Amino acid sequence: MRKLLIPVLLSAAVLVSCAPMTYTLPIEKRDVSPDNVDFMGTLPGVLTLLHTDSVYADSTLMSAFAIGMAERLEVDLGLDSGSVPVFSMLAFEVDFRDSAARRRLHDMTGVDFLVVADSLYVGDYTVSDKKEMAYVDSRFLYQTVVELPYSVKVRVYRAGTEAPVSDISDSDVFAWSLMADSQIPSLRAVEKVDGSLVEYFNTMGRTVASELSPGWSTVNLVLYVYNNDRWTEACRLAYLFEWEKAMDIWLVEASSPDARKAACAAHNISVACEVLGMDGLAAQWRERSEY
Repeated sequence: MRKLLIPVLLSAAVLVSCAPMTYTLPIEKRDVSPDNVDFMGTLPGVLTLLHTDSVYADSTLMSAFAIGMAERLEVDLGLDSGSVPVFSMLAFEVDFRDSAARRRLHDMTGVDFLVVADSLYVGDYTVSDKKEMAYVDSRFLYQTVVELPYSVKVRVYRAGTEAPVSDISDSDVFAWSLMADSQIPSLRAVEKVDGSLVEYFNTMGRTVASELSPGWSTVNLVLYVYNNDRWTEACRLAYLFEWEKAMDIWLVEASSPDARKAACAAHNISVACEVLGMDGLAAQWRERSEY
């Protein structure tokens, strides 16, 4: 976990009771998913496979999708802009079931990890008019909805391994809501949104690539604090992410003859253990806190 620096004041005016008070500490928690890939400090590459079947996205949209993935990988892996290489091949030229072919592909691209967009299906536009009118800027406007279904499959291959180390499938519908003083003809509505497809597929590439790296979410940790210098100092240390030093204080308090105070200290220790990745100890201290 890493610390989210949010100023919090612990003043004597707040801590006026002999009973414990709660202190909320926001931190960022690393969210790991099965789709995450450990690139092991190496530079990955992005490969798109172009299909001749018309139901698949054309090379322009595939390129936008691949560039979006490369750009997001660069951000998530802390790489320089433009450093992740992007390759494109015809689908029938690549057979990932053949170990020798996979090895040649990795040798040719010069990367150990290949993020492969092996299919990007695009459906047909559908256009519909809403019965309800929208009230915008003091006037009523007609609403036309344009939808476009799509699906994508992305696999990550590592040199020397047969099965992909990550396999992501996504299927959804792009939807645009157009508003005008009069109803928009279907052909005109499609023309209006078709020009934005490259940007949409670039954004979708970024979204898919983001699933390959762990994300971060803000969680609120609740600690107990009493109105004395030692408990206040422990919370200050926790805020500074010096959890071991804070635990030294709470360990002493956990042996207090005051059962409630000992339980509060045990709770704080369980939180510290969880932050430090000591889940077994966190569970033990959590059990001790339930007096």
